[in-house]
Amino acid sequence: MTLTPLAVTAITNFMLACEAFFIAGLLFATPKTPRSAAWLWQLGMLTLATSALVGGIDHGFFELFGQTAVRKGIEHSNWFLLGLLTLFVFLTAAQQFLTPPVRRIATIIAFVQLAVYTILILTTDTFQVVILNYAPIMLLMLILNVRGLRQGTGSWAMIGGIVVSFAASGVQAAHVDVFSPVDRNGLYHIGMMGALVLFYAAGKRLKTG
Repeated sequence: MTLTPLAVTAITNFMLACEAFFIAGLLFATPKTPRSAAWLWQLGMLTLATSALVGGIDHGFFELFGQTAVRKGIEHSNWFLLGLLTLFVFLTAAQQFLTPPVRRIATIIAFVQLAVYTILILTTDTFQVVILNYAPIMLLMLILNVRGLRQGTGSWAMIGGIVVSFAASGVQAAHVDVFSPVDRNGLYHIGMMGALVLFYAAGKRLKTG
């Protein structure tokens, strides 16, 4: 039986989900103070794992039937999970790098951003909203880690993970489909598998208290 690009996309989605759940489990195994940077990051990894699982279910079982109402509900639920992931990344950055007064302001902004984003994904039907929501926060996390290298708060692993994830997103956005049946979505998932290893290493270096 020949695998189709859609089947490979679903398989790589499930593989990414398995890896992310495993990494989240490893991070949860280490005791941490609630609301610390490391505690928030592990929630982010768990959210990423859930999003990958939902994405695999969508591509593997519902996309075959076209843009039905059920599939749209699953798709938008996954978009909300990506919004939660963005929230946890934002809060992780605030706890890791910002002083308490600025951190409180950043926390308010993070939750307002999630509220606005939720309204947008309920009233629009474009994935561009997801990109515009998370890309600036990932870029902020990258900049803060680069700046924090001298102080010991930044992490080369986090920098590497973000760069790899940006590269994977770039391949997907550029519609690189020259490795059939692994299309641009499959390549994105494979790239994110590599990024997750770096994100795990980065999570181990975040503040736990």
